[in-house]
Amino acid sequence: MNKGKANWRMAMASHIGQVRLRNEDCVACDESQGLAVLADGMGGHAGGAEASRMAVLTWMDRLHAVADGMLVEDDLRHAAHLANRAVFMASRRDPGLRGMGSTLVAGCFRPDGVLLVSNVGDSRLYRLRGDTLECLTRDHSVLRAQCDAGMIESASEGPAALRGLLTRAIGVEAEVVPDVAVFALEPDDHYLLCSDGLTDMVPDADIAEILVTLGGSPQVAAEHLVDLANDRGGMDNVSVIVVSSSASVRLGTELG
Repeated sequence: MNKGKANWRMAMASHIGQVRLRNEDCVACDESQGLAVLADGMGGHAGGAEASRMAVLTWMDRLHAVADGMLVEDDLRHAAHLANRAVFMASRRDPGLRGMGSTLVAGCFRPDGVLLVSNVGDSRLYRLRGDTLECLTRDHSVLRAQCDAGMIESASEGPAALRGLLTRAIGVEAEVVPDVAVFALEPDDHYLLCSDGLTDMVPDADIAEILVTLGGSPQVAAEHLVDLANDRGGMDNVSVIVVSSSASVRLGTELG
């Protein structure tokens, strides 16, 4: 991959869904710097939306501040730490925001062919390589913990009452430990960052089919995924970022 050149095309879409009264998700991407971040807020009233917005802005500001050099794992850890601190302190200062928090999932697509991934909570980052869709993040949720402990066979089979209960989140505690991982990028990969408003409505097989078919047109794919979640009930806010290799983007098919 050529250094100094954006090798990845990015597109994002977010929708309130069919049930919620407000959109508490927040998404941002910077194609020129290879940065993508998504947050799913919680806390009700203004809290969830404020938490996700603050988490995304703080994360982006930190990575932009150090983007002149090659970003490394500790940069993503520190960005998550700052996002957590910003949300936590805001909730302490304002009683109306008390208890707010957010998930966070983020990717740094480096020009040397390295992907850095960071996550807190149950928002996910997927990779489509060939016809194979793989989730590169691990949910920090009660259902995931029960699955790992062998109490249930899969997180999707767990009690509905436990859905959305997190074991780790941005801004809930004074400190948080994000998961950070490193992967090799391949020229024909497609990547998806998403909130659980997508994955609760659309199974992985359907997500894979859409990325296989439309992944070369990131904006079209992003909007189609959001539309599909809404068509199937839209029980939550739904947000996605689709990241595709420049080599696989079909010119003339982008929207906007």
